[in-house]
Amino acid sequence: FGVCKKIKPRNLEEVSAVIAIARPGALEFKDQYADYIRTGESALVHPHFADILDSTGGIPLYQEQLMQMAVKIGFTLDEAEQLRSIVVKKKVDQMHEWREKIDKKAEENRLTNAWTGHQGDEIAEILWQVAEDSANYSFNKSQSISYAALSAITVYLKFKYPKEFFLSLLKMTRFEPDPIAEISKTQRELSQFGIKLLPPHLIKSDMDFTTEGPDIRFGLLSIKGVSD
Repeated sequence: FGVCKKIKPRNLEEVSAVIAIARPGALEFKDQYADYIRTGESALVHPHFADILDSTGGIPLYQEQLMQMAVKIGFTLDEAEQLRSIVVKKKVDQMHEWREKIDKKAEENRLTNAWTGHQGDEIAEILWQVAEDSANYSFNKSQSISYAALSAITVYLKFKYPKEFFLSLLKMTRFEPDPIAEISKTQRELSQFGIKLLPPHLIKSDMDFTTEGPDIRFGLLSIKGVSD
């Protein structure tokens, strides 16, 4: 929530980035990404990779971006996936071999500074640095965007239909390892929405949680020791 408040995402793409950043390793980029959201100015890593990294403020946040960068210097998609797998799984024994492959591929495709006239870091060096560093923080965009979509739908339902939303949560608590703790956690939020969790009642309670006017009635099966 702290990362979300700082960055203030405005669309699904930005929510996806927040999810990817809000993890150990990637948190160091939260200020850089927040600046990008505020100003729209991306940190330029290298002109050759601008189209790949601009959408995340110049941060190689996703594993798919590493693959795109590898493809852009001449590797096939299959080779790019091999690089991603080696980096993510930290296969140290294969890293040196890939460093040489990246240098060779950049030379073959005339992407060295001698050919391009670029004055800064070599393209191969940047790709290798991204590969090494991203092992500690990169995330699957395919997974992150799915989480973002689910988050957006969940937030909409929570604030548009709070009673039904919390009823669904409470009905699921009996399948949790500690149902009482989950019920207590949900109950703490109910007051913020003006909803009461009514106590168990021999006549008014059903087997499971039910709605009762503007409130929710405790289900009998969620009482410890009570079975079907």
